[in-house]
Amino acid sequence: MIPFVYLGSSVFFSYSENWQHIIDNVLLDYFVNSLSLAVGVGFLSFVIGTVTAWLTSVYDFPFRRLISWLLLMPLAMPAYIIAITYVGIIDSNSFLPDIRNLFGGIVMISLVVYPYVYILARGAFLEQSKELYENAQILGASQFDIFFKISIPMARPAITLGVTLAAMEALADFGTVTFLGIPTFTTGIFRTWFGMNDAVTATQMATLFLSIVFVFVFLEQNSRRKISYSENIKTQSKLNLKKTSKRNNFLIVLICALPLLFGFLIPFLQLAYWSIFVSNETIDKGFFDIVQSTFILALIAAVIISLISILVTYIKRLKPKSIANKFMQIITLGYAIPGPVIAIAVMIPFSNFDNYLNQILQSYFDISVGLLFSGTIFILIFAYCIRFLTVSSRTIKAGLESVSIATDDAAKSLGANNLSMFFKIHFHLLKTPLLISFLVVFIDVLKELPLTAILRPFNFNTLSIKAFELASDERIADASSSAIMIVIAGIIPVIIITKNILGKRNKV
Repeated sequence: MIPFVYLGSSVFFSYSENWQHIIDNVLLDYFVNSLSLAVGVGFLSFVIGTVTAWLTSVYDFPFRRLISWLLLMPLAMPAYIIAITYVGIIDSNSFLPDIRNLFGGIVMISLVVYPYVYILARGAFLEQSKELYENAQILGASQFDIFFKISIPMARPAITLGVTLAAMEALADFGTVTFLGIPTFTTGIFRTWFGMNDAVTATQMATLFLSIVFVFVFLEQNSRRKISYSENIKTQSKLNLKKTSKRNNFLIVLICALPLLFGFLIPFLQLAYWSIFVSNETIDKGFFDIVQSTFILALIAAVIISLISILVTYIKRLKPKSIANKFMQIITLGYAIPGPVIAIAVMIPFSNFDNYLNQILQSYFDISVGLLFSGTIFILIFAYCIRFLTVSSRTIKAGLESVSIATDDAAKSLGANNLSMFFKIHFHLLKTPLLISFLVVFIDVLKELPLTAILRPFNFNTLSIKAFELASDERIADASSSAIMIVIAGIIPVIIITKNILGKRNKV
């Protein structure tokens, strides 16, 4: 709660002259570009995700099962890396259009976040019954009518959640918009903090931006509360895959292959090509040290966040109406908060605490401990917890909700307490959600750029920072080794997640 309290209290701080400069010159651009980026990414992700989810759920076409898995591969490709790759390709081919603009940023981010919409929409489509479709066809509805008037409305909660996640990713993005030169709130906060050396104004900007984000999140959640969706899937038959002509099969494969091609295959192959030619110069002992530090950091963060998520969700289950539960709902909003905002929220309070603690120890014991919290990995892991606790806890919560409350009551009637009930019952039923939670956080930490760049200890580097620094220095080919290592490390977890989430549904 401390970071949120600090951000909120910043509105009472004195306002510097820099605020007037920001209001007069750049604040409107920050707002318009951030809003346009979120809306554009949300819309494009909606189109790509729902169309591909519908086609892979309803139609039987060649390579359907393989394509339905591969469409999640862009999750392993960070947005800033795909932007770096395409800029390198375009710079080598002058006839290609420039993507260093707002439209280019929307396309680049959408190519890697549409899987959020795809996986949720596909799960919703696969749960819909064939009776709905058959009745609609009897009444003369075409496939387009069924898609727009039945399937999408019935899947709206899942699709809305996916679009919201994609839009939040766009708002929180730092690497892509910085590299492409798009002024947004995240880049403005960073420039104000480090460029103007004005932490107070940066904090106030972060508070303003966070307020805007929370308004949109509240409106989205409130709109879903007012609408109820119900379908008795236990008594209805699952969809029968629809066979089409060879011409339509070709079109379906082409439509599904395009986001996979541009969102994963082209950048991956280009990175592999570059990395082969620069491997002698870039892959050395220092490179493997960075790989090791990146993997250890991601591993530690994933373990800690998964454990905290278990604790949070289990307390919610045991005491759903407690005050602690209300506080937990607040701390799990971190996924909607951009990295630079979280960095400000944790850096300044912990820095002040470190300085205060150091003064006390020097005054009374003549001991100097330096930056005990803000200068170590601790603050980085703490920031990761704020950023990624939402997605982890929701994954585990979904698994825990599949366990009936009657199971708990039966265990308690046999004398089991809460702790023994968790280890003997819930833990065994949560192995898959726990694995998915761990892998999702592991991938996110591997890809995370602004939090790591701002809060990392002195002389500590990761693959994401190395790739971004080299690309920012126009050494795009040299950045390929670090970039492709991030992608390769993310592919295996994505495959495992895909197998666990879509494995059973692909049999439909």
